[in-house]
Amino acid sequence: MSLKLRLILIINAVLLLILVLGSILAIDTAKKNVRAEVASSEKLTLYLFEIGVLNNPKYYSIESEYKPLNLQSLVHMRHLKIEFYNLEGKLVESNISESRIQTMDQAPSWFVNFMGLISDPWEPKRLPVEILGQAKGAIIITPDPSYEFGEIWNQLTGIFYLAGAFFILTNILVAWIVFRALSPVEFILKALTELELGNLKVKMPYLKTSELSAISSKFNHMVKTLRLSIEQNHRLTQKLIRVQEEEKKSLARDLHDEFGQSLTAIHADAAVLKTLAHKEYPKIKPSAHAISDLSKHLMNLVGGMLNRLKLGVLNELGFEEGLIDLIDTWKLRHPKINLQYQVNVRGIPQTNEIISIATYRIIQECLTNISRHAKAKHVAIEIQLIKKNGASKMIDIHVKDDGIGLSKSHRDGFGLSGMRERIHEVSGNIKIVSEVNQGVSLHIQLPLKKIKNK
Repeated sequence: MSLKLRLILIINAVLLLILVLGSILAIDTAKKNVRAEVASSEKLTLYLFEIGVLNNPKYYSIESEYKPLNLQSLVHMRHLKIEFYNLEGKLVESNISESRIQTMDQAPSWFVNFMGLISDPWEPKRLPVEILGQAKGAIIITPDPSYEFGEIWNQLTGIFYLAGAFFILTNILVAWIVFRALSPVEFILKALTELELGNLKVKMPYLKTSELSAISSKFNHMVKTLRLSIEQNHRLTQKLIRVQEEEKKSLARDLHDEFGQSLTAIHADAAVLKTLAHKEYPKIKPSAHAISDLSKHLMNLVGGMLNRLKLGVLNELGFEEGLIDLIDTWKLRHPKINLQYQVNVRGIPQTNEIISIATYRIIQECLTNISRHAKAKHVAIEIQLIKKNGASKMIDIHVKDDGIGLSKSHRDGFGLSGMRERIHEVSGNIKIVSEVNQGVSLHIQLPLKKIKNK
């Protein structure tokens, strides 16, 4: 649930609670007022009947029949139902008429029933009528709060209409205030999204609200600090990569000059020993052959190490043939993995040595990761030189395997981090698509442009 909707719902809940409490208080007050008013009317009516009818025997003649009390003249007594019953229990006269019923402010039956439930029951008053000691019947006075309930209903209806209008206006005002106050949140979310996507140049605009203005200022300062930190890390990583390349060249030179020459000498001496063993010392013949085979094996091993360390294969075979040699050599070492590849990078400018080295190291790292971690059975590699208007524009690399893939919680190791840094160093980009047990697909693009050595 959004913050805007939550605030509006909370405010509406508070208003509704106030309305309910106000309605309960109004109904309770009205209930007390109704009882007081009806009771007062009842007492007054009883008093008037006692002094006006019962204590006035001249109202009747001894010889004549009972004269009507003319209760219809008391139709204005809205709070009481006054009825006269004769000795047989027959209703003779009442102050309730059809016209009075039609003009009553009727409340809904459910409201009347509700008010009856929460009110104390009304007891009718019975007033016997005797004329000159002779019983004539009885006047029954029953409290009738219908008019009062109707008035209460009308009052509450007016309050509800007013409350409804107030609710609508309040919601419009609150929504306007909340949306206006929280509109800068959209800028914050947009800036955070840009930052999540790697845009370190994003900047949050100045926000007028003091609290949000502080957030804007802190965010911009954080992005600036983060950008400087990442740039520094990139420079350090790139420096580390260059130092590694220099160390590899130095190690390759030492292997070639020292270890390689020593192995060559051992191999030559082993050849001499083999000749002597064949002619004069047959007992040392197995050892001479072992020394010769071992030295040859070590020479081949050192040769492979030199190619990987010094990248001399690129100078000797060329860029495209060097990549093909790298892939073919890997295929020979991993015969159980079916590797299909396509390399077409002829015509790369000689000035792009850094691109050549980066491409070679990236493919080398991809193959190393596949052999160590992927557990793949099939691998496909495609390296193409993309041209535009007849000029080389970029190197496009696709590497795909059907191995165990990468989990969502996967974190880059040193090899993948180094690959990203090489790509970043040449202003390239990389896209990795992977699902668990669905393999890994890498799409890398390296732009061909003159890169200054740093």
